[in-house]
Amino acid sequence: AEAELTARKAIADEIKKGFKGVGVKADIDMESGDVVLDFGNAYFENNSADLKEDMRKVLQKAMPVYSKSLFGNSKVSEKISAVEVIGFASPTYQGRVVDPYSNKPQDLAAIKYNMDLSYKRAKSIFNYLLDGKDMNFAYHQNLVPALKVSGRSFLDLMKSDRTIASAEDYCKKNDCKKSQRVIIRFNMDNKK
Repeated sequence: AEAELTARKAIADEIKKGFKGVGVKADIDMESGDVVLDFGNAYFENNSADLKEDMRKVLQKAMPVYSKSLFGNSKVSEKISAVEVIGFASPTYQGRVVDPYSNKPQDLAAIKYNMDLSYKRAKSIFNYLLDGKDMNFAYHQNLVPALKVSGRSFLDLMKSDRTIASAEDYCKKNDCKKSQRVIIRFNMDNKK
């Protein structure tokens, strides 16, 4: 466990340095290596999983660095078991904040909708990573078979303030665009 933690910290540090070198802004968890890319003002539109051109440009700069950090060192690459693209959505639906603890049909429908949307957002990044035209870089062939996709909706944001009823007020206080984020997470196999 300690060896994995040390390896994760080293990979996170390499990702951070690499991103800085190519001008990519990201929140990088220096313990786990989780990466949340900063797309500036170019996050997903409401109710959309379509990648904006500026998002594509960030991915074009970030993913070669990220892949090299994971697969450019044989001692590290043999331990990488998966690279997961995890999508999120804001905790709003049809103009209101969703209560994840409610069993009301409208809240359950909102949770289902946002879960589907978060998965579609991760899948759109996954699909773009498979694009041979724009995403042709060293270690791409190592990255692709390791990719997985999942959606988390807004359920990881459970500690957020849900006392605000209107989506507009909630988003003013909590920046809903950034809650539409995507995390890129690598998993390590403990066998080696």
